[in-house]
This record gives sequence, structure tokens and C-alpha cells, in this order.
Amino acid sequence: MLEYRFRETVRHGSSELPLAVYHVDSLPGETRILPLHWHEEIELISIRRGEGIFTIHHQDYALRAGESVIVNAGELHCGSSEAGCDYTAIVFKLSWLSALYSDRCQREYLHPLLGGELLFPTRIAELPVAAAAHASISRLIDAYDRPGIAREWAIKGQLYSLLAELSPYLVPRLQYDNTHRSAPERWKPVIDVLEYITRHYQKPLTLDELATVGSMTSSHLCRLFKQLTGSRPIEYMNYLRVNRAASMLESGDCSILEAAMDNGYQHLSYFARQFKKFKHMTPSDYKRQALQTRSE
Repeated sequence: MLEYRFRETVRHGSSELPLAVYHVDSLPGETRILPLHWHEEIELISIRRGEGIFTIHHQDYALRAGESVIVNAGELHCGSSEAGCDYTAIVFKLSWLSALYSDRCQREYLHPLLGGELLFPTRIAELPVAAAAHASISRLIDAYDRPGIAREWAIKGQLYSLLAELSPYLVPRLQYDNTHRSAPERWKPVIDVLEYITRHYQKPLTLDELATVGSMTSSHLCRLFKQLTGSRPIEYMNYLRVNRAASMLESGDCSILEAAMDNGYQHLSYFARQFKKFKHMTPSDYKRQALQTRSE
């Protein structure tokens, strides 16, 4: 069973349109372009500029501009880039495409996908229908970004078109699992370390301690950890600490010192440097901006 702490709880879209499109532009010097997480929705990731490494279900996929991948429901995934990567992510509930009338499309394609008997192939570029599939994705994004009459129909129509292109290449669960069988064992020690960091990031943690949790050397842990998450263990820990501190500052109920101390920082200067690294502003500026937004 997947670790619940990595489950994304953000609601994508609305009850009437359970689909959202996110345009993500990487910042200069930013290597982690997609944090490790999973969700019950399907996700399409299409690269607009640059190149990146996306780890999906424990396997790495090198992508460049014009290429796309599909993340099946429940799959751990993350992304990193050394040179910069801008991408668009489409996240949607597959059940939105179901209908009351049980026709052949429902019985032979949609229901097996919803039940996990069939899965989408991960890398679209490897398919003979790659060009047509990417065209459907582009039209879907265009329909989403340019609202008009019958917008939902246009979006749903492009999803059906994409499914029609991909349907001959859907993968049976057993075949899919056999393809990915060896990968989870490779990443299990790193997942154990990730879970340990998530449970204890408010306490003082050392790289040697984390390496012991993963039963490996510090250098080997750093190498595998960076491949999976796009960052090193201590950097990932600071990422969690800063995000929680930011949430505390947004509430307006605590001081900067309290936010720092409650998240494992013993020195305000170090906290401020790490905060600015991830949030691109000082803690005081972040708190001031958050309070201004709340008062508007």
C-alpha cells in the first residue's frame, strides 16, 4: 500500500469539471520541478520547453520539449531538471468520462481502466499514434485555457479522442507489473528514508542517521535520493520544514521565531536562508504578504 503521507490532497477542478490544467515554469537554479506524490486521478505531463527526468512508478523517463507521459492512478511520481524544464500537467478523474448507458466503450475500455485491469502506457512518444495523441492533448489544453460556449464538451471531447488513440495500446495489469517488477526493490530503501524524514523532520536529523535508516552509505543514499526526488536528503528535509513554517506564518498566529523553532531550526539566520531559497523571499516579507492577502 502506498504511504498515505505522499498522497496529494489538492482538489483538481470542480464537481462539474473534475479536471485542471497547470502550466509550470521552472525557476532559475531550481532542480526539483515536481515533488514526490501520488493521487487517484490520471495525470498527463507534456513538456513545453527544456528537458527533465520524470520518475513514475519507480522508473525514470527522460523527456524533452514536445514529449509527454501518462501517470496512472496511484503511481508515485516526481520530476527534476538540471537545465530547466517548463511543462503542462493535466490532472483529471477518469470516472468523469463514464456514462449511464453501458455501451462497448464503457465495457471494453473505460470500466477495465477504472478497475485497474488495464493501464495507460507511460511514454506516449514511443507509440505509433504519438503525433495524434499530442494533437489531442494540445487541443484539450487550448479548450481549457480559452473558455467559451460548451467548454466542458470541448474538453471531454478531446479526452475521448485521446482515449481512442491510446486504446489499442492499453496495458494489462499483469504485463504492466512484470515490466516494473524489479524497480520497486531498488527504491524501497529511499522510500523508507522519505517516510522517516516525513515523520521526524521537526527533529535534528543527520545524513548518517538517514543512511542508517536506508541501510546504505551516505553517498549511495544521496545518489539514489536525488534520482528519485530531484534533491538530496537534507535539502528535501528543509523543503518540508520551510513549507510547514510557511503555513504557520500564513495563519498569522505565530512569530517567525516560533515557526523556525517548531520546525527544527535552532538558528534564525539559517532558517531565513533556507526559507528564501525555497520561497524566494524572507520569512518576514512572506508573513507580511500573507497577512495583506487575508485582509483584502
